Amino acid sequence: MTIKTVPQEVYQRHEREWQLLREALAKNKSASDAQPGINVEPSMPAEAIPGAFPQ
Repeated sequence: MTIKTVPQEVYQRHEREWQLLREALAKNKSASDAQPGINVEPSMPAEAIPGAFPQ
């Protein structure tokens, strides 16, 4: 049985994409930490959000 592998260029492209996403998330988090007045939590309780899991 052989194991199929991803071509190196595909792997590297995806690694670059993930790295860009990680950097963007880190930048976004640091920007939101600098602005504590912005609330990103839902304004409704979890029971009022369709499809929300019970806490």
